[in-house]
Amino acid sequence: MRGKSTLSGMLLRNYIFFSLTVGASVLLVLLFFVERTSERMPSQGASPLQAGEIVRPHTDDMPLEAVLALHGWVEILDEGLRVIEIKGSRAGVPSSYTEEKLNRLFHDEKQNPYYTSIAPFRNDDGQLRYALVRLPKNNVKIEMAPLVETTENQAIFWKASAEAGLLFLVLFGFNVLVYSRLTAVRLTNPLSAIAAGIRSVAGGLYHKRLRFKASFELVQIQESFNAMAEKLEQTESDKRLLEESRQQMLMHISHDLKTPITAIQGYAEALQLGMVEDEAKKLRTIRRIHDKAELVAELLEDMFELFKLESPDYPVIKEALDLAEFLREMAVDYYDPFEEKQLLFECDIPPGEVIVPFNDKLLYRAVSNLLANALKYNPPGTHVQLLLLDGHKTVRIEVSDNGIGIPDALRDSVFDAFVRGDAARKSDGGTGLGLTIAKHVAAKHGGSLALDTGGNRTRFALTLPKIDSRVN
Repeated sequence: MRGKSTLSGMLLRNYIFFSLTVGASVLLVLLFFVERTSERMPSQGASPLQAGEIVRPHTDDMPLEAVLALHGWVEILDEGLRVIEIKGSRAGVPSSYTEEKLNRLFHDEKQNPYYTSIAPFRNDDGQLRYALVRLPKNNVKIEMAPLVETTENQAIFWKASAEAGLLFLVLFGFNVLVYSRLTAVRLTNPLSAIAAGIRSVAGGLYHKRLRFKASFELVQIQESFNAMAEKLEQTESDKRLLEESRQQMLMHISHDLKTPITAIQGYAEALQLGMVEDEAKKLRTIRRIHDKAELVAELLEDMFELFKLESPDYPVIKEALDLAEFLREMAVDYYDPFEEKQLLFECDIPPGEVIVPFNDKLLYRAVSNLLANALKYNPPGTHVQLLLLDGHKTVRIEVSDNGIGIPDALRDSVFDAFVRGDAARKSDGGTGLGLTIAKHVAAKHGGSLALDTGGNRTRFALTLPKIDSRVN
């Protein structure tokens, strides 16, 4: 999985990106809030109630609104601590102070009803003066602090908070939009493509394939889907070919049955109407009826056998028998027919036992079909050979001849049903099912049947395993 992006990794990366962007947004909002409040609110210690904050060279320029609003006053003292000016309404102010009396004003005692602060300054003439601020404790509800919170400051704070909150919502919404789009592109889009592909396959469009770039898990789903679609397409193609083959087979069956049956009807009608009077001709006509009836019976038997072999549930009971002796007995059965047609028949079978599990009736049918084809289609003088080769895990039965051979156009379809070695499809050319049945018999035994036309010989090789696959 190295080098492949996984779904969990993609989601983790997107989540980390989302968290970092939200954290950066929060930090940006905090910096914005601090900057806005520091711009609008007074700096620390800038209280209009402290003497140090209201002193000015010219006493008329002093900001006394906050002091006077609390019913306080300001006394201006000279260097000798004499009161030379009073800002605000207050009776009973002494004309001067001693240092001891002035210091006592700053004692935080219960009997002292005022908050007091003092700050030196110089007037326009450069003379030293003192500003003495007196505030009634009853009017001051909170303790003196470097920063006195007023209604204006509260308004500034809440306005800055609202602006910061709005900024955070905008940034958070932008982060959510980016995160959702990234997730949609990398996750939702492939899932939509998969859903569309499933709908296509459900609608019978098996040629559809998924092609998208995504994480490792989704790519695995894509590959599995494409493999499934390919198999379904192949299955549909095989089904269509099978249907066409079935229809073609019905046409062949109809043709191969109709020809001999029509001949039988014609011969029988001629006999019935007395059109054949000569006894020798009558016997030939009856023989022809018998031959055509035999051909019909052979065709029906082969068809029935083929249908059974094509069924996957058809049971094949195999026994461990001597295959060499089995083939020797078959060679004896076919010796006279080959001799009558003047064909040279040769057998090459090991003298000892060759024990192989097989069904003697089915295998006899398969090998006899191979020998019958060699006998039927080859001219006199053809050399036909039956060979048994004993291998370590398999045995091979070969039936070969140096006769007329098989046309190139038929080599790829020679094992298909109703294919004959003669292109004219004569009614007496056999059923056309012999090689098809032989190939199915080989497959039922876990083996194979192959055609080899090299070396100027036509060779059919039937291979069987020496161990029954059902046992292992």
